[in-house]
Amino acid sequence: MLKIISIICILFGMSELICALAAANVSPITVPYHNYMLISSTHYSYITAIGFVFASLYILLGIYGILSKHAMNQVKLSAAVLLFHIIIMVLAFFEGGFTYHSIFYIPIPILLLLFATLKTNNRTLRENVIAYSFIAPNLIGFSIFTMLPMGFALALGFMQWNLADNSFTFVGLQNFAQMRTDHLFWPSVRNTLYFTIISVPLTMVFSLSLALLLNNKIKGRAIFRSVMFFPYVASLIAMAAVWNQIFHPSWGPVNQLLTFLGVENPPRWTVTPWVIPNIAFFTTWRNMGYFMIIYLAGLQGIPQELYEAASIDGANTWTKFRYITLPQLRFVTFFVSVMLTITSFRVFDQVIMITNSEQPGSGATMMVVHIFRVAFINWNLGYASAIAFVLLALVLGITIVQFVIQKRYERDY
Repeated sequence: MLKIISIICILFGMSELICALAAANVSPITVPYHNYMLISSTHYSYITAIGFVFASLYILLGIYGILSKHAMNQVKLSAAVLLFHIIIMVLAFFEGGFTYHSIFYIPIPILLLLFATLKTNNRTLRENVIAYSFIAPNLIGFSIFTMLPMGFALALGFMQWNLADNSFTFVGLQNFAQMRTDHLFWPSVRNTLYFTIISVPLTMVFSLSLALLLNNKIKGRAIFRSVMFFPYVASLIAMAAVWNQIFHPSWGPVNQLLTFLGVENPPRWTVTPWVIPNIAFFTTWRNMGYFMIIYLAGLQGIPQELYEAASIDGANTWTKFRYITLPQLRFVTFFVSVMLTITSFRVFDQVIMITNSEQPGSGATMMVVHIFRVAFINWNLGYASAIAFVLLALVLGITIVQFVIQKRYERDY
């Protein structure tokens, strides 16, 4: 198997060498600047040099895999080629010469590294490489489609991306300084915090209440559990359309009921100041079934002996809930609170569907909606990345505070 991969490695290196010698417009690793390549001799030399280096490394790696018996040296060479490949892909991405098909050549040095490691006498190295090979598919996918875009977005926060000529200009902290004069940034932060303060406690309370109710042995509880969970898996568009009709200011049943009860001017649920509570109520209704399942799992893990001992001591239902159920669910509650907080800061779909607009002025401009507007309506991608970085820092800070509070609670408990 090692020799087969080595032959493939040699063939790949030779194809890259042919492309470099022929000065082809498309090579297996990089794309030479398209129309700009023939104009600039610097671009031409850059791409040709990269092609020669890649060809030499892969041909050398393949020949070494066939002829050499020193497995450890082959491990080091494979690791070096893999690292060089990744560095060139990152540089090509920022230089505008990246092609996605170059990702599919990464398994070549990885497989050579794996099989060469199996031939070594270093037991610790073999065990580590085998262990990492099992997580490699997910790790590679996570790195390519999550970590690299996150790193690029972070770097873009300090740049200005000109889409006309695909050029980047380093502007330092200018994008972050622009937030001070952005008349929608601080309202979006306040709206997001306001939405989080409403939706997180409501969802936790309703989820726990449903879990406590449906944890009892009642007739048809499996059906009720399915009904409560259904909004989480149902179409968001359909649910939002129904929700808008229910809370319609003119013919919605909610406002008609309020009018019947004597309220002269029922709230207009899609404008300020009711639009954010309206979105929070909708989000609570949609998410409470999912977190109900999590609370149910936690409730079913509580030993029944605790409740039986409390009953013998004369404890009532409230005492059992306060001194047994809540303390036993502290880890579940912590998990739910963290997940809900992160989800609340990323709210986007509900805002668009309920307000029927991604434009500013609806009174419900959340941070993610503002990022979307800045990035894909104003096409200011650098400033949008800076706002996204602030959102990340805000969510990370609140999550760290939650972990610190939980740790202190466990220490005192």
